[in-house]
Amino acid sequence: MKIRQKLLLSYLIIIALFVAAGATITYSAERVSALQNNVKQQEEINDNAYTYQEGFDQMEFGTLMYSAYQAQEGEQILSTAYADTKSQTFLVNALASNPALLAQFDSVLALSNNTIYPEINQIVSIYNSNLDIIDKDNQIWNLMTSIMNATNQGDAQLAVIRGEIQTNVQNANDAQQSYTNFSIIAIVAFIGIISAVSVTISVVMGKRITNPLKKLATVAQKVSQGDLDQRYYLKQNADPKKGDEIDDLADAFKKMINAFRMQEALLKEDEGKENK
Repeated sequence: MKIRQKLLLSYLIIIALFVAAGATITYSAERVSALQNNVKQQEEINDNAYTYQEGFDQMEFGTLMYSAYQAQEGEQILSTAYADTKSQTFLVNALASNPALLAQFDSVLALSNNTIYPEINQIVSIYNSNLDIIDKDNQIWNLMTSIMNATNQGDAQLAVIRGEIQTNVQNANDAQQSYTNFSIIAIVAFIGIISAVSVTISVVMGKRITNPLKKLATVAQKVSQGDLDQRYYLKQNADPKKGDEIDDLADAFKKMINAFRMQEALLKEDEGKENK
């Protein structure tokens, strides 16, 4: 293989390592970005679950205001709780990918729609009715007991939902951190590999080129001093036989030495004839 081809192959190896490193970095960046988006999504789900649970608990508190004959304060609290439909809609859509959590959240919605909301409306109607205070208190308290039981049940289910969502947030954060650390290690490893390969190629190629040239330079020096037996040394020690330009140069040296030896033999032959 010619020296140019060896250098080209070495260059292609280094380029391939750079391409692999670039592809790894690109993939890692995309993966980290996807994990960051997952973290944000899980945090958003957690925030909406917290907001919904606050509104859920406010319904009970607002109803208690009615039972305490503070209708105006109760109405304000209930209107705020009823108006919070954004977090409910968001959670229904976000939990669609998790059937188990969605089923639990649907059961909370069922408590709200089938028990809490209707009984709150009954309490408001009773509060505004013409019943005497004792009857109002009895009926309102019975309904409040049912609402509190339903609210406690819903709170327990929401706590489970929020607990799993918080676990998902933590897992997403851990996955992001883990992959970020892996990406850093991979990048450092590629830098180390590329550096090591580059240095190794430089040293090996340098030795394969310079060592034979040094030997050939030694042969040339000896030949210049009249030592024409260097062809044997050249054959055994300075002839790399790599099929490259240095091999061609060694062959040229051998031909040159042979030519010098033939010329020297002819000169000796002519001198012998003259002496006769």
